[in-house]
Amino acid sequence: MRPVPLVLDSAGLTEFAAPRPSDRLRALLAEALRRGREVITPTLVCAEVARGRHRTRALEAAVTRYDPRRPERPPLRLIDTDFAVARQVGSLLHASRSGSERIVDAHVVAVCLPDGGLVVTSDPHDIDALAAAAPAARITPVTL
Repeated sequence: MRPVPLVLDSAGLTEFAAPRPSDRLRALLAEALRRGREVITPTLVCAEVARGRHRTRALEAAVTRYDPRRPERPPLRLIDTDFAVARQVGSLLHASRSGSERIVDAHVVAVCLPDGGLVVTSDPHDIDALAAAAPAARITPVTL
C-alpha cells in the first residue's frame, strides 16, 4: 500500500509558498519526503492563493522550485479539475449538503479519493464535514 499524500489547502499552500514555512509545515514536509508521500494540491487552490502580485510570485516560485537537498521544499504536484474530479466535487457537496462556498475545500477532499490523504489546513471543520461524505477514504486534517 502506498502512503497517502500530503494535501495542501489554501492555508497549507500559502505556508508552503512562504519564504520560510512554519516549523510545523517543514516537519510535515520532511516526514512526507521520508515516507515517500506525494505533496499535492488542486489547481483551484492556486486560484484562491494567487491574489496580488506578491502572493502570486511567491506561489509561482513555490510551484516551480524543487531542491532535493532541502526536505522542506519537496516537489509539489498540481491536480487539475477534469470531469472525474468535478463529479467527485459535486458528489461531496451534495452529500454534505454544502453550497458552492465550499467548492475549493471540496476539491481538496476530492483529490484525496479514493485512498485518503493528510490535509494541511487551518480550518479542519470544513474538511471534516466534507470528508464525512466519503467515509471509506482515510482523510485526516492536520492543523497548521
